Amino acid sequence: MISRAHVAEVVASYLARHPAETDRLLPLEAALAAGGDIVSRNTFVPGHVTASAVVLDPAGRMLHIRHNVFRKWLQPGGHLEPGDSTLLGAAVREVEEETGIPAAILSLVDDVPCDIGVHAIAPNPAKAEDAHHHFDVRYRFTTVTDPLTRVQADEVHGIAWLPPDEVDLEFRDKVRVWAARP
Repeated sequence: MISRAHVAEVVASYLARHPAETDRLLPLEAALAAGGDIVSRNTFVPGHVTASAVVLDPAGRMLHIRHNVFRKWLQPGGHLEPGDSTLLGAAVREVEEETGIPAAILSLVDDVPCDIGVHAIAPNPAKAEDAHHHFDVRYRFTTVTDPLTRVQADEVHGIAWLPPDEVDLEFRDKVRVWAARP
């Protein structure tokens, strides 16, 4: 299982490279300082860490999945699992689970995350989940081909490679830069 210390180390490496984002990540920093179990998907106050992947193909298009619960296009990613040993490994696992793209054809751009998001998640009474935050640690990958994909129907109902101008995510400006110089 991923430790809180590992998360703290990854966040510190990200903030060392992107110090201007410190204020935006204050909720994550506070959660780490509080000492709670932020790697468990059952921790709702203030939230828990998730991992995702920003995958760009040779044409600069970004891989998206159509998420069943959130009903929008997102990058592949999700909750940490007990077998995950690193956030990077969790992001790779999520790509393979949700899209069928094997780790062997993903090229990691940098072992420091490309972005970290803080998202408010609404309560889900059907799952007995309180309102909470997802602290999403994102890693960037490229592919040398346009790989075959398959939908994991219980979580995803579509897969698409979208050009940067069609990316509807809060880090779209970063995607535009990455697509211009993968």
